[in-house]
Amino acid sequence: MSPDSPAEVLGSEAPGLRDLLVEIVRARHARAAEAHLVAESRYAMGFGSQWRDLLDDTRDALKARGFRSCKLSPGGHEIPVVNDCLVYVWRVPNSPNAVSEFASSPTRRHSFTTAPLDPALWEPSLSDEEELAQDPTYEGEVGPVLQAVGDSMPLVLVLVASTPRQLQSIVWAVAMLHGDGTVELRGQEVVWEPEPVIEGNASRVEAFDSGSPVLPKVEPRKEEGSGPNA
Repeated sequence: MSPDSPAEVLGSEAPGLRDLLVEIVRARHARAAEAHLVAESRYAMGFGSQWRDLLDDTRDALKARGFRSCKLSPGGHEIPVVNDCLVYVWRVPNSPNAVSEFASSPTRRHSFTTAPLDPALWEPSLSDEEELAQDPTYEGEVGPVLQAVGDSMPLVLVLVASTPRQLQSIVWAVAMLHGDGTVELRGQEVVWEPEPVIEGNASRVEAFDSGSPVLPKVEPRKEEGSGPNA
């Protein structure tokens, strides 16, 4: 049996990790978008290079909270480990085959064959609910999954879609590598997306070129009295 979703493999760490990832990605996007605007560049190559910063930002944020990481060779990227899962934040290229070709580089392919870390005396947690982390129900759900994936850790792929104008979405899923080298996503879930634009009252007002203007209401004045000030 293979893991079916990030929530399944991350267990009680899923909510806390989701919030932290949204914070990291939004902060990096804001800085990259501002730099692109200041540079007045006609090209988005500089903006697209934030992929390395996303990896480093995620590693540093989790390392500051006590989590360990694995170095993927030959590129040397340090990928954080949460609940015995690799968490790889990736800005998705604008290509229809981007996901299936994720493992096209040796470094990314290595992320599917990384052995679990040795047990530590103390494991950090992003969960605010200690009772939940100690709930045997969660242990029962996560245990068989990790046992099923054998000698490698599950890979939680965090897919970031963005342009210099807008952060479009953050999605996560469990990435599975097939024998032919293609990658499949399981349990894909939207972690964050922009709030929908709420149409204001102005959108309901007819334009002059399509509607009839409303004439002002004119009423005759009441008959004035006959006093000295009339």
